[in-house]
Amino acid sequence: MPDFLLSQVLASITLIIECYAMQHKNKNTILALLSVSCFFNGIHYFLLAQPTAAFIFWFSSIRFLISIKWKFQWISALSIGVSLLIACYTYIGFLSVIGFMATVFITIGSFTKNDKLLRIMMMVGGSLWLLHNIILWTPVGILVEAIFVGSTAVGFYRYYIKDNESNVTEPKIKS
Repeated sequence: MPDFLLSQVLASITLIIECYAMQHKNKNTILALLSVSCFFNGIHYFLLAQPTAAFIFWFSSIRFLISIKWKFQWISALSIGVSLLIACYTYIGFLSVIGFMATVFITIGSFTKNDKLLRIMMMVGGSLWLLHNIILWTPVGILVEAIFVGSTAVGFYRYYIKDNESNVTEPKIKS
């Protein structure tokens, strides 16, 4: 099987896992599922000769697991530092910069204790990965990030907008 086709199959696995992940309310479940998806996505990028994205995603797989147990901001800062080293060491151009910027947002989100902020940071980071994949032209990768951002937005709506709308009571009209 050609590397490009295999990369698209692995991106499809990533897609399924990420869509499922962002519909959960439990932050630790989201992070565990994102860890698994990052592993497959890293292979996808490796097959497309994108070392920065591949190594960032493999490191992100570990980072998500760490962030389940520990929410220390120093670990978040250390993770961003490691991602910067990866981006500098594997730098291949503008795509390396976009991948690093996306990772900064996602790292901040994964180490927050606030589920709402997690989802916002995932939407911003996912949007940057979407831009990355459009420039790279990986069709399933584009679909992964478009659906990831959309799925995250749906989850955000379900848990933070819809719930607030249902808590608003109608004013009583006196007769």
